[in-house]
Amino acid sequence: MSNELMKIDFTQDQINLIKSQIAPKATDDELKLFIYQAKRTGLDPMARQIYAIHRKSKDANGNWIEKMTIQTSIDGFRVIAERSGDYAGQDEPVFTDVLGEDGKVKDKSCKITVYRFRGDVRYPAAVGVAYWSEYVQTDRDGKASGLWAKMPRTMLAKVAEALALRKAYPQDLSGLYTG
Repeated sequence: MSNELMKIDFTQDQINLIKSQIAPKATDDELKLFIYQAKRTGLDPMARQIYAIHRKSKDANGNWIEKMTIQTSIDGFRVIAERSGDYAGQDEPVFTDVLGEDGKVKDKSCKITVYRFRGDVRYPAAVGVAYWSEYVQTDRDGKASGLWAKMPRTMLAKVAEALALRKAYPQDLSGLYTG
């Protein structure tokens, strides 16, 4: 295995497909930035390893604006770790109830340990711990929404895994974020 990123390039037809199907709201400059990031990381937008996501937020004047962010899927993080040549897998997620002083459950957490190889020795490279209250996506009523409502353990485990992978591979995953 090589520590170098996979070289990826796109034909004009592929760029047109990315524009129409994967980044339809992207301006020309946003599309250029997205293509640059895909090439830089060696991640394939058509394999759903990297996304151009548009979200509404308020600007400094309180006006709603739509802005593109580039996010890497958990599969993209796994691809980058695997390319390192020393990725040695991970433990199953460990879910825990977080108790308050009164003994009642006040939050939930998920912990995942990621391993690397140093020669033939497998060692725990990093631990990621994600707390439900910090990551759950909610609707206006404060209830879990989307996949967080449908598959809460899977979503929390993906966050914990992404945190662990970022710690284990800081050079490779620097500046990359997952949804």
